[in-house]
Amino acid sequence: MYKIILGLIGFGLFLTTEVYSQRVVSAGSLTFNISGFADNSGQVIVQLFRKDDKIPKNPFMQLEAKIIEKKAVVVFKNLSYGFYGAIIVHDQNSNGIIDHRWGIPNEPLGYSNNWQLSLLSGMPTFEKLKFVFSESHNICTIQMHK
Repeated sequence: MYKIILGLIGFGLFLTTEVYSQRVVSAGSLTFNISGFADNSGQVIVQLFRKDDKIPKNPFMQLEAKIIEKKAVVVFKNLSYGFYGAIIVHDQNSNGIIDHRWGIPNEPLGYSNNWQLSLLSGMPTFEKLKFVFSESHNICTIQMHK
């Protein structure tokens, strides 16, 4: 009888743990599918921002990847679900920064939320770049722009 009771308690704990682990998902992998590179030179840098991060100077996270056949895939793993913004840089000379000429970015850029930099757009802000990352919205498709 003692073994049966312990077995039932153990099985109950297993079921509770199993149900809880399936219901509480607060993080996942965010994938960036990036296309439109002019060539395969250098690398791509994806800068990820949260609401209170200083855009474009202080990204929350940053990853680099190779460009293959004018495309790149970058995956942020174990990232908490929520709202983010992203700036994508074609770092043509692989120096790890956005190069500028006369204060204007000199390397191709891409942005989340289909935002584009122009003379009339102003600087990128979190509100302009904001997108939701969730279990069902975990892929960002970005087209690079010169």
